[in-house]
Amino acid sequence: MESNTSNSEHKPIFILGSGRSGTSILTGAILSGGEIDGYLEGHFLPLMLFFMQDIERFYFSKRALLDDNRHMLTNIPQQEIEQEVMDLFRRKAEALAKNTIWLDKSPDSATIKTTPYIIKIWPQAKFIFAKRRGIENIISRVKKFPHVSFEQHCIMWFDCMKSWLLVKDSLNNYLEIDQRQIALQPDKIAQEIGDFLELNPSKVDNIKNIFVNQRPQSTGSKETQAAIDIQEAGWTNEEIVIFRKHCTEVSEEFGYSESSSYYL
Repeated sequence: MESNTSNSEHKPIFILGSGRSGTSILTGAILSGGEIDGYLEGHFLPLMLFFMQDIERFYFSKRALLDDNRHMLTNIPQQEIEQEVMDLFRRKAEALAKNTIWLDKSPDSATIKTTPYIIKIWPQAKFIFAKRRGIENIISRVKKFPHVSFEQHCIMWFDCMKSWLLVKDSLNNYLEIDQRQIALQPDKIAQEIGDFLELNPSKVDNIKNIFVNQRPQSTGSKETQAAIDIQEAGWTNEEIVIFRKHCTEVSEEFGYSESSSYYL
């Protein structure tokens, strides 16, 4: 079936990343300072992933029937159903948008895993990935969400970071921003965002001022030139072992250290 989702004139901007990695300050700055329409939180488009996964599983489970035209399912191609699902999500999202450029932020791995469908719907979409070293991220997560286990926090951070590595090369337009740099180099990061989103200088200044005056949510460690060494994180030896079990490999892929240097 010929896809029509790519005919959309909309050019949405997606803020992706693990929670507690700067997604909120980026979203607030772009909405307010960049004067771009959108919601502070989205959490709608990741639902599409679950539709697509169920469709894939269902058709795979019925694959032995698909060569016989006497079955109704054989006459309804999987791609056609997937296309209609994408069209549904496009219509719902665009119906709420005031302009063709709008912003969505849904900080979790499901949104990152949904990007292959998002770019089929909106080929002109832009993606900003908010990242943060696992040590600082998990310190912040534990303080913000103490009811979640330490190990689960590690798994969730890993899932977001690894998912991004798996999808980013398939995206045409993306920018990576480390939360640490928002705090330490607000001018530089504001300009990078302005260049990426083609914003005028006054909007770039607005974003910079928001970064300077409205720091990322303060739960967790304060960003300073000297980062936190893993031995100073306040974790037990068992928690350090858990962190390394889940997070070391992807940390190294991003160039993160366990020392006060932050980067390897």
